[in-house]
Amino acid sequence: MPLGPFDSRAKRSRCSACSTSHLKCSGDVPCSHCARRHIACTYTSQNKTNKLILVERGKQKTQINWSLKLSRPSTSTLPSPSTATATVTVSHINHYVPPPRRLNDKSTIYITFFDTFSKRNDFTGRSRTAGDEVKQLAELHSRKGNHLLNAMLAIGAMYAGKLNANDGPPKRESLLIAFQHYSYAVDGLKEAIGAWRLGATQQPQRRKQDQHVCILWTTFFLGLFELMNDVTGHWWLQHIVHGTSVALKASGPESCRSGPGLAFFIQARMFEVSRTILFNEPTFLTEPEWVALSRDMWSEEVNFESGVARNSWRPVDSLLDIMVMCSNLRVRAATFIAAQEISPSQIPGPEARAIAEDGHRLREALRSWSTAYIPETGQLSSFRLVDSPGLNDGRHQEGGGHQGLSDPSSLMARVFFAAISIYLSGIFDYELLHWQRLNIAVAILDQATIVQHLHTILALTELGLDRTTLSPLVFLFPLRIAGSRSRYQWQRDQVVAMVERVGQAFAVASAIKLDLMYVWKMRRVVEAEGFASNDTLSAPDT
Repeated sequence: MPLGPFDSRAKRSRCSACSTSHLKCSGDVPCSHCARRHIACTYTSQNKTNKLILVERGKQKTQINWSLKLSRPSTSTLPSPSTATATVTVSHINHYVPPPRRLNDKSTIYITFFDTFSKRNDFTGRSRTAGDEVKQLAELHSRKGNHLLNAMLAIGAMYAGKLNANDGPPKRESLLIAFQHYSYAVDGLKEAIGAWRLGATQQPQRRKQDQHVCILWTTFFLGLFELMNDVTGHWWLQHIVHGTSVALKASGPESCRSGPGLAFFIQARMFEVSRTILFNEPTFLTEPEWVALSRDMWSEEVNFESGVARNSWRPVDSLLDIMVMCSNLRVRAATFIAAQEISPSQIPGPEARAIAEDGHRLREALRSWSTAYIPETGQLSSFRLVDSPGLNDGRHQEGGGHQGLSDPSSLMARVFFAAISIYLSGIFDYELLHWQRLNIAVAILDQATIVQHLHTILALTELGLDRTTLSPLVFLFPLRIAGSRSRYQWQRDQVVAMVERVGQAFAVASAIKLDLMYVWKMRRVVEAEGFASNDTLSAPDT
């Protein structure tokens, strides 16, 4: 009841978390309970002018009875994150209906946004997203340290801020909560790593493994947060190199052969491959035991043990193995060329011949992969997207007699094939003078084939951004490679437009755009001086 004019008691209110937990609140910001539990402390503002709305009992929708099945658009005025798609180009996700957001607990709102983010950012082309893999782990193993849940909340709040929906949380509030949960996740992660090391021998093997996978997922999501926030990409690189990659390598391939470890490896491998290609750095995935894991993890025994569907293998999985070997060859070739520039040699040594032979083997491997999975490589116009659970309806049915891409992973594989084909050629053709001096034949592509791959990347990337649930992040390194080979302004404009679309959700795209701007500027300088008569004088792909 409201206090009277002569009542000496202080007027107090409880924060949302204390109100939900039925606890006495100190009234501070943050209150003592929220500060101790490392959760966001918010107070609901009461508007006395609002009129009461009477709802028929049993008819209202709640988080429990809300259906997540596909449904037709409704005229209901219940606000939800799906209404925020007008501010970001994500029209290809119009079938997902999230639960209502007007709940007392603000954390539930941002978990809903995290769920929406994970459904709109598929990193593998499979039906199970990163959000699907971590939900159970976050509930079972994050209550004490809470680092995984805080990392998920940080991404959800950041995504809510980027959507900036009229009926959603205010942008400033969402961003503040995002950084708050990010800080909590980092602190909790440090404590969890220390506790895991101290108590590793005192816990059951299953629980110890799940806690370790929680740590891996937290580093993964913290890296995603940096991709959304950091325009330089430096902090994402720190998380994945010194966090995810180190922890994954330390855990060993045996921990990734089944269960949650395998599920994490499938999601994280895509980022590790992209990192090693974008930054021309070595990766632990080329070590024999990890190569064996990539080769064996789709066998029937492993699939049966881990619960992964036996038909979950995709052609892109074998292509990723080839891409890892191409990145390793790039590192070896760069080391060799650096030594040649210091002390040039006219006689080819064993390392030079080995690099050239490995290049031809990888070119043949790509050719075999293309023959097996892309029967009509040269007919780009014959490709279309057919109906699948992750695609829009009706907009890609025009034309007949087309060869269908049955799922998003097929489109991703085709884009990756075109990009890695150019990348393998770039290992040699940017330094072709050195190989010509040594009189060694290398695995380069002619200009017409490179242009064909360039057009494939541009066309299918635009299709993927428009009509699939694939994360825009997976197209960054193909766009970087396509941009480095773009000679005409219309090609460059198309690359920039798609990179900017990626940048609507991931700030790191700005670094790729600036890098390409520098490449094109240097190319104009070289062309103005009359030296760029062939492709060997172009800027590197990555």
